[in-house]
Amino acid sequence: MKSVRHLLVLLALLATTACGTVSDWRELQTAPMTLGQCFDGLVFVAQTSGFTADVPECDRGNGKWQSRWRLRQLGLGRPGRYRLRAEVLLEEGSNAKGWPIRYVVEQQKVKDLRRSMEPAEEDWSSDYQDREAETILGERLSRRLSSKT
Repeated sequence: MKSVRHLLVLLALLATTACGTVSDWRELQTAPMTLGQCFDGLVFVAQTSGFTADVPECDRGNGKWQSRWRLRQLGLGRPGRYRLRAEVLLEEGSNAKGWPIRYVVEQQKVKDLRRSMEPAEEDWSSDYQDREAETILGERLSRRLSSKT
């Protein structure tokens, strides 16, 4: 009976992870500042880096910001898209010690070239993360929000 229960739990976990992707978040610690200054700095860097807020997915009170998908052309005429997701970890920060921020630039592509001209939402699949964009964004966030010493 115990092994059946373990199998059901394992199947449930696999079913929930099949829909989403696992993200390898990048992290940054800000200098001491208010939460408002931290969040405003995050939004400023994201927007000046070309990301546009996906307003229904953003929540300043919970420290969450997400951009809309941006389209890009991959090789062989294959469409791709990417977006920024960022979170201020409210439970782990304070005005006095600063705020931890974690962020990821997700990528997706259309694998089936027959669908590449007008892909539907279900045609998109994970293409891991854009590490170069994450590195550039991290440098900009660090210059804007980290301690100047």
